[in-house]
Amino acid sequence: MYKKLAVCVAFILLLSSLGFHKSFIGGVFHSETNIAEAASAVQYKTTANLNLRTTDSTKGKIILTIPKGKTVQYISKAGSWYKVKYNTKTGYASSKYLVKVNAKLDVEKMKKLGKAEQVILVTNKTASSNKATIQAFEKTNGKWKRTYSMPAVIGKKGMTSSKKEGDMKTPTGKYTLGTAFYRSSKPTTKLPVKKITSDSVWVDDSKSPLYNTWQSKSKTKGKWTSAENMNISQYDVGFVINYNTKRTPYKGSAIFFHVEGKSGYTAGCVATSKSNVNKVLSWIKPAKNPVIIMTPESGISKY
Repeated sequence: MYKKLAVCVAFILLLSSLGFHKSFIGGVFHSETNIAEAASAVQYKTTANLNLRTTDSTKGKIILTIPKGKTVQYISKAGSWYKVKYNTKTGYASSKYLVKVNAKLDVEKMKKLGKAEQVILVTNKTASSNKATIQAFEKTNGKWKRTYSMPAVIGKKGMTSSKKEGDMKTPTGKYTLGTAFYRSSKPTTKLPVKKITSDSVWVDDSKSPLYNTWQSKSKTKGKWTSAENMNISQYDVGFVINYNTKRTPYKGSAIFFHVEGKSGYTAGCVATSKSNVNKVLSWIKPAKNPVIIMTPESGISKY
């Protein structure tokens, strides 16, 4: 055992002499640079003029005094002291006079929301990913709060800013909410609600004058060559996303917020669990001008 320990120590010393500055924990080398980078994402603000010292004690030499209200980057903790970085200087400061800075909500990064006081934000990590996150935000007394965060799936081929009929992609953009729908159990919601029957179809024939509309199959026979059957389990409950309301041919149709199926993706809609769909429907307040925004994370600030 002692021989193994000696070998480990010798190995660490060798790496150190070669310039490999790592910490050895539990038999695994951890990059100190990576640890510091992760910590630097945490920020604190000073609540008073605060001395930055060379050690975690009032006996430490004062490097400089940080003015009240300034932001510092957290590095590590040492008892009741924090090792922090302020501008280009690193040292220790009493945690008693530091408060954590809360991260900005995604909705607070948006500048073009207009009168919307409810936002359903659907994001994926990269444009090509069909895995997404839904966040529901509400503004009350001028302050935004996140009400829900839930996993979702979107178009099989991710998101696009140039949606085409049948491309299996979810359209990016900001849209208002349309009619809520259901098959058996009527949802609790303030949106207008319509029941799906065995006669319900959504026309996806770009050459039809009924393109991108909800229709009665029996009453519109002969007026289209292609339409989606709406009487399916994924549409047990949901709502219409008001995409392509001008019904521009080939621009895409039938974009809904609905129940997730078993495939792990959609043809272009946004889908999550049935319970999540019901949560969102009951939360929506038309008086707050709700919108849904669909975008890769990198595009959040565009809205």
